[in-house]
Amino acid sequence: MRRGDVGWGVLVGVGLAGIGFLLYQWCLSYPLLNLYAQMTFWLGVPAVFNLVHSVFGYGELGKNLAFMGAVGVWLALHPFLAWAFRRLGWAALVLGFALYALLGGWLAGLVYTALLGLAGWGRGRLARPVPEDRARRKTLMALGLLAVGAGVWRGVRAQAQNAVRIVWEKIAGLSSEITPQEKLYYVSKNPALFDPNLKGKPYSLEFVGLVAKPLKLSLEELKSLPASDLTNTLTCISNPVGGDLIGCARWTGVSLKTLLDRAGVKPEAKWLVWEAADGYRESLALAELPPEALIAYAINGEALEPRHGYPTRLLLPGRYGMKQPKWITRITLSEKEEIGYWAQRGWSKSALIRTMSRIDVPGAGARLRAGEEVFIAGVTYAGGRALERVEVSSDGGKTWQKALLKPPQGKFAWQLWALPWRPMAGEYTLQVRAVEVGEKVQDATRREPLPDGATGYHTVRVRVGS
Repeated sequence: MRRGDVGWGVLVGVGLAGIGFLLYQWCLSYPLLNLYAQMTFWLGVPAVFNLVHSVFGYGELGKNLAFMGAVGVWLALHPFLAWAFRRLGWAALVLGFALYALLGGWLAGLVYTALLGLAGWGRGRLARPVPEDRARRKTLMALGLLAVGAGVWRGVRAQAQNAVRIVWEKIAGLSSEITPQEKLYYVSKNPALFDPNLKGKPYSLEFVGLVAKPLKLSLEELKSLPASDLTNTLTCISNPVGGDLIGCARWTGVSLKTLLDRAGVKPEAKWLVWEAADGYRESLALAELPPEALIAYAINGEALEPRHGYPTRLLLPGRYGMKQPKWITRITLSEKEEIGYWAQRGWSKSALIRTMSRIDVPGAGARLRAGEEVFIAGVTYAGGRALERVEVSSDGGKTWQKALLKPPQGKFAWQLWALPWRPMAGEYTLQVRAVEVGEKVQDATRREPLPDGATGYHTVRVRVGS
């Protein structure tokens, strides 16, 4: 393979990635994005997933690294196509079609192969000797631009507000009972650039399959139906112990049961299969559908932002976020289960929420003053199961004290807890655990999020000086 093949191949790869992104806006399958999806499948293997996230954490970094890896593989493939084109001529287009069709389907295969052939024809017409150092510079420049474009990371979250009136509001750093939309965590299977933005576009929600009367409702028609409100805690199944991929909000929408009744579910229907505008698919046994399930179109009294699912998202209280897709467009009643996007990649099929508790304050490594009263405080949630109490330990789990547990704003709302604490000088290992009604203590076994959600007690170490 010549250096010219490398330079030309990388430039063609960059060009096809750019043109393909524009074509993707017109609903043509995007092979590069499908390559990325395959890489997330590989990263879903438990050993690989846990290794990546133990190094890079559970935020956007792991996902963005996977997309950068897909870009690298994409660019690496095209120099081989360039070499094949030079050696085999137009017969190399068969290889190109096989690659693009494998990643994007036959239509994308035809379009991308035509573009590849056009680029190859142009190379033949305009070919002239290019110094090797110039080709190298072009290659490095293209790689650098793509790396910069793929490397936009999330910003650091702001600390919670200071005290006002009552004790809960006087605990600086404690989460609020209702999470503002702009502070609600965001997770998607896609790089943010590829998330659907349906604002200003025609939209409808369909109910099809084993129904007596298929429905197709616009957003305005959904809003005209009787509205239901639900205070619901969303949490990601990949949230580690003590993590912030969780929040609680007040949602407004239409009861899913109401919509199913309008459609008329046939007796042979056993499963609900839903699909989102980005192709995300999931399912749930009809018998397991909670009565509170909601097609939400508003959060905290305002319209959903695009990244949080505008115009509608599904809420299934008691399940992790992977079961509650954004940008929902279709619900199919079926006889058969469909394994969801993340379940195919090694995650839980049921996605039932495990009991969690988190210390918000004091933060890890905090330095406190001896004899000065502070609060150990945070949040807890059990997926709709009632909690009896929260207990806090300041000696690494040897002894436990009962904290004050604030009543929840709803069955599926998280709860605030707090314990006044006046420590003496020394080093302390703080831990928290929740206890469900019936004396069911939160699971203390330390487990990684994959495949069923993280378990273990959140632990914070602090130092108290004179």
